[in-house]
Amino acid sequence: MQYKILLMGPQGSGKGTQAEILSERLGIPAFGMGQLLRDEIASGSDLGNKFDEILKRGDLVSDEDAALMLQRRLAKPDTEQGYILDGYPRNLSQYAAFDFDVPTHVLVIDIPREESLKRLGGRLTCRGCGKVGSVSDELKAGDACDCGGEWYQRDDDTPTAITRRLEIYENDTAPVIEKYAETVKHINGVGSIEDISERIENVLS
Repeated sequence: MQYKILLMGPQGSGKGTQAEILSERLGIPAFGMGQLLRDEIASGSDLGNKFDEILKRGDLVSDEDAALMLQRRLAKPDTEQGYILDGYPRNLSQYAAFDFDVPTHVLVIDIPREESLKRLGGRLTCRGCGKVGSVSDELKAGDACDCGGEWYQRDDDTPTAITRRLEIYENDTAPVIEKYAETVKHINGVGSIEDISERIENVLS
C-alpha cells in the first residue's frame, strides 16, 4: 500500500519524533518544509538561490514557491511508495497551493495546551546538528551535544512565543484539518513515545 501521510498537531505534540519512527517502519521518507527549504538552499539550485535571497532580506518564501519545492521533492524516486509530511499545510493558503497530490492519511496528534507549554518550555535545540532534546533528559543550555555542538533554548520556545504559536495553530491550521475531515484520524498525544507510536500504528492498520 502507498502511504501519503500528513502528520499534524500543535507545537510540542511530538510530530517530528513520530515522523522519524514512522519513516523507518514504513520505509518511506519523512520531511518538514523547513528542512526541505534548508536542503534546497544548500543544493545551490536556482530555486534554492532565490530562497536564500528572500530569507536574507527577512521575507517569507511564498506559498506557491514552497509548493513548487515540495512538488519537485515528491517527484524523486524514493517517494514512490509514499511519504510523510510533517506539519504541512499549516494554513488555508498552503492548502490551496498543495493541489498536486492527495493524502491517503491525515493524522492529527492531539495534546492539551498545558502539555504543549510544559514540553516546549523545557525544550533545547543543538546549534550544531539541530537535534531536539529536553531538560527532562537531564540536559541544560550550554551542555555539549554528541555532535560537538551546544544545546540552547530557542527564542520561540519561551512561554509567550509558545502561546502565540499555539494560537496560530488553533486559528490557521484547525480549518485545514476540517478540509481533510473525511481522511483525518485523531491520536491522543499524551503518553510515552512508544505509546503514541503504537496508537498511530493501530490507526494505520
